[in-house]
Amino acid sequence: MSRTNPVATGRMGPFTADGPTPHVSRVLDHLSGGSGHPAADKELAVQLLSVAPRLREEVRAHRGHTTRVVKWLAGEGYTQFLDLGCGWPFDPDQDEVLHTHDAARTVHEHVDTVYVDNFGPAHSRAEMSLTHDPEAAAVRADVLDVTALLAMAPVRARLSMDRPVAALAHGLLEWLDDHQALDLVSNLHAHLPVGSAVSVTHGATGTQDESSVLAERSTYAAWGIGYHPRSPGHIRALLGRWTLQSPGVVPTALWGSGYGQFAQRLPDNASDYRASYAAVALKSA
Repeated sequence: MSRTNPVATGRMGPFTADGPTPHVSRVLDHLSGGSGHPAADKELAVQLLSVAPRLREEVRAHRGHTTRVVKWLAGEGYTQFLDLGCGWPFDPDQDEVLHTHDAARTVHEHVDTVYVDNFGPAHSRAEMSLTHDPEAAAVRADVLDVTALLAMAPVRARLSMDRPVAALAHGLLEWLDDHQALDLVSNLHAHLPVGSAVSVTHGATGTQDESSVLAERSTYAAWGIGYHPRSPGHIRALLGRWTLQSPGVVPTALWGSGYGQFAQRLPDNASDYRASYAAVALKSA
C-alpha cells in the first residue's frame, strides 16, 4: 500500500496557457523515480539536475533521514506525530525507508499520525492510502494557520493536546519566506503542549555546494517558485524559543551519526546531504 511521502510540498508556479504548471511536490517525486506527472514538472526536474546533480539522490536520502529521526523520537516516548507538508505519495517498495507512522510503529504498537498538505492531488493520494488505518489521517490544510489546523476534526480525533506531539517540518521551511517560516515555528511552539518536539530539515547555504544551491534557487525562480535555502545560524534563529537538542543544526548526514555539533568532516557516504541541514528541538516551557 502506498503511503504518504515525507518530502515537502513546496509551492506551485504561476499558471500558464501551456498546461499545468510545475509543483515542487510532483517535481521531487519525479526526481525519485515517480511517473505520470505533467511535462512542466519533468522539464523543471531536468533543469534542476543540470545545475544540481545531487538532487536525485538527495530526495531519497531525505526519506532515510525521516525514518531515522522518527524512530529516535518514538524511542524518546513520542506516540503522536504531525507530518507537515507530507507531499506526494511514493511506492515504499522502491526505497529502504519507512513512512512516519510505520517508522514510529517499529517502536510503539499504537501511534497516532496526521499528515498535512495543502496540494489537492497529494492530499487525495495520501487520504486514499490511509483509508483503512484508524490511527492515521491525511488532512488538506494550510500549515501556516496552526490554530485552524489543530482545530480540524481529524486532527482532534487523533492528537491529544494533553500529551507531547512530535511535529515534522522536513524540507518545508525553505519554501516559506522569513516571516512565514518564523510564524510557523513560533505558532507551533505556542500551540503544542510542553514536551513537544519539532524536527526540521532545510536546504542550506554556506556549504561546499554553494554554487549549485544558488543555481537551484535561480532555476526555481525562473518558474515563479520561491526557494529560500538558509544558513545554519538562520535556521537556529528560526527555532526561536524551542530548545535545540544535540548535535544542534548540522548537515543532515551528521544528525544521529554520533558526530558532535562541531564535527569537522562528513561521513564517507554523506555526499548526498551536502546542501541540507537537520535539527531537533523541544518545547521545554
